[in-house]
Amino acid sequence: MTKHIQIHPEANAEAVRRLLAQARDERVVLELPEGWTELDNMARMRLLQRQAQLLNMDVALVTRHDATRKAAKQVGVPVFYRAEDAAGGGWGMKPLAAVLNPKQPDAGLPDAPHWRRGDVMQRVRGANVRRTRQQRIQAEERYRQPTPLWVRWLWNAFAGLLMVIFLAGFTLYVLPAATVTVTPGREPISVSVRLIADPALDAPDFNRNRLPARLLETNIVEQGTQATTGTRQKASGNAGGRVTFTNQGPDPVTVPDGTVVSTVTGTLVRFRTRGDVTVPGGLGQRVDAVIEALEPGIDGNVLPNTIGNISGALRFRLNVTNPQGTGGGGAALVNVVTQEDRDQLLAETTARAEGDAYQALQESAEPGEWLPEESVLTYVIAQAFGQFNDEESDELTLDLRLLAQGTAVEDALSTQAALTELRRAIPDMGRLVTDSITYRREPGVVTVGRSVEYTVTASAEYVIPIDAAEVRDLIAGTRPADAIAALQQRWQLERPPEIYRDPELLPTLPTLPNRIQVRVEYEGALEEDTAP
Repeated sequence: MTKHIQIHPEANAEAVRRLLAQARDERVVLELPEGWTELDNMARMRLLQRQAQLLNMDVALVTRHDATRKAAKQVGVPVFYRAEDAAGGGWGMKPLAAVLNPKQPDAGLPDAPHWRRGDVMQRVRGANVRRTRQQRIQAEERYRQPTPLWVRWLWNAFAGLLMVIFLAGFTLYVLPAATVTVTPGREPISVSVRLIADPALDAPDFNRNRLPARLLETNIVEQGTQATTGTRQKASGNAGGRVTFTNQGPDPVTVPDGTVVSTVTGTLVRFRTRGDVTVPGGLGQRVDAVIEALEPGIDGNVLPNTIGNISGALRFRLNVTNPQGTGGGGAALVNVVTQEDRDQLLAETTARAEGDAYQALQESAEPGEWLPEESVLTYVIAQAFGQFNDEESDELTLDLRLLAQGTAVEDALSTQAALTELRRAIPDMGRLVTDSITYRREPGVVTVGRSVEYTVTASAEYVIPIDAAEVRDLIAGTRPADAIAALQQRWQLERPPEIYRDPELLPTLPTLPNRIQVRVEYEGALEEDTAP
């Protein structure tokens, strides 16, 4: 009779062998599910074949899986595509190996784990009702036999000893607890870093302490006024007098207003007549005329008989002389512009403009930028004085136009560079106290072209974090005084540790480290990450 067994898709090869061991038929057809691969190799297929030989049955497979079909054909297990093909009979296993010895059913099979060998062989051999009944009877007899008295006493003594040991261990190791509070000490640290701010840079380079900067420009217009200090004599008032014209011919001669006469000795001084006069005809006829110097000043005050020249054609018909000297010409002291006035006014106006330049550039800086005063440079674009040199004037005016340039540095970059250097300087595992960090720019700014070199000093305090696990391992099982001394020797603490024990009767701290709670109190917030 042929029995068909359908294998569950989640079953494994061991489950198939158990199903095979439970079957009592001589011919068994195993219908494998689609895609089932538990028998796709020769080793598992040969185990199935040898178990069938041990049970004196023929086994066939129904599957379409190529690897399983190939393994079955190699070991001699019939394999079919459909269950109907196997139902007709006429097939049998053709093992390649020799038939196993029924007295040694495990010969040639792989060794099962030591904890399952007996169970596996029992399942392979099949159940034996008589043997099972005998084993149950023997187990019942052994159970009903009374336990010897000395065994019971020994067992009770052993159980009591275990209870005492448990209670003693619980009292000494588990029950005690302690809390240790430590405050790490703070150490000061200070570093100074020389920074270079360059407008040509686009990004900071903290490894080389170079920072980008911004070039500021603005125009400054300044006006200056200064009293002149130069003086000179200035002619004031035109000299005047009278001259006498003498006719040299028989006809009368008219002398028109404005006729110019001049001196013939000394410095040439010219005068002009005021009003028309007529000299009567006849040789030697005379007439007086009023004259006035053409130019103001004391040069017009001439001596008598020094005027003797007539301009124009009248000099051929008349003679002229001044019987009396002229007077009324004078001089006054006036202020004039000197080169020293121009130089001084330019210097003072430039100084004021340069002072205004820093303030103007500072107003154009963005919030958070620092403008070193040493970086401010000014260039004169135009200057215009209101008066010329030696010009008469009581004051000198100047219109000055300057181009001001400066280099602005972002404060945040400076502090970041200083903080980076500060982090590099602290010891390993150290952490900065954030509220203790301060920054200070040192005097001594140096400009090189448009770059600015300056020094920033960063000061702070740092702590070395304390590992709670290390504290527990260090003080576990020690006396409180020894624990305090050990902690102060191992770490720099702000104050002596505080130890609370529960109960206080025990002379030492708990032996188990996990029964010690460690509280690390930091005074001030610490940086999360001090990596550069």
